[in-house]
Amino acid sequence: MSETPSRATSGPAPSPRSNDPAMGPVLHRDPLSGTCSFIDQQLHSALRVLAPNLRRHSLAPGDRIFGVGAEVGAVSIIERGLVALRSPGCATLMLLRDSGIVGDVEVMTETRAEKEATALLDTDIVRLPGDEFRWLIQRSPEFALRWSDAMACRMAGYERRLLDMLAGDIRAQVSSLLLHEFADADITRLTHQMIAELLGVQRSSVSRVMSQLVQHDIVETGYAQMRLRDRSALARAALGYSAARHT
Repeated sequence: MSETPSRATSGPAPSPRSNDPAMGPVLHRDPLSGTCSFIDQQLHSALRVLAPNLRRHSLAPGDRIFGVGAEVGAVSIIERGLVALRSPGCATLMLLRDSGIVGDVEVMTETRAEKEATALLDTDIVRLPGDEFRWLIQRSPEFALRWSDAMACRMAGYERRLLDMLAGDIRAQVSSLLLHEFADADITRLTHQMIAELLGVQRSSVSRVMSQLVQHDIVETGYAQMRLRDRSALARAALGYSAARHT
């Protein structure tokens, strides 16, 4: 098997709390993953109903779901954690979080993987064999529609990634990426290294920009997380204006 998740455990995993109908259909956009997380949650929820006997696999940081050139025999759904999609040159193309899906394109097109999927944090996934995923696409129009919506959001995410990389100087690029990351929350777990990989720049360059943003009280950093303090100033920095606060 080309896919080698570790420490597999049997039995269905509990549905995420975000899928609780009582909480209402709140739409959250995740610019780095390129998906509207509500769409992903609905797709994930549909999978849990249509394929209730999915098995959970636990991954440690650095574990691969699949590598470049692998025959991808299953679709993997992220229950929790963080997975990076990387090109053969090790550039990070996209980050996928809870309810994100990997391997679906390769399964549907029956092609070998042109990128690798690697866990960046402790991550739990569930897997659905490719033939069962294709059966669901063919037999359930509602499921097929949800999947196509998720694909459209993912493609929009790739476009945003390109815009981030073309946003101007390194300070504008970092600020633009962070502005997207903070779209729905004021806290992120992105590290300087992750940002550098996403933008294709040196980590030291990202660290210099982050020092400026912290100095001007635009963001603050703590253990394993970063918090937004001034959204307007970050937006100005993304447009190429001074990182300093303006009143």
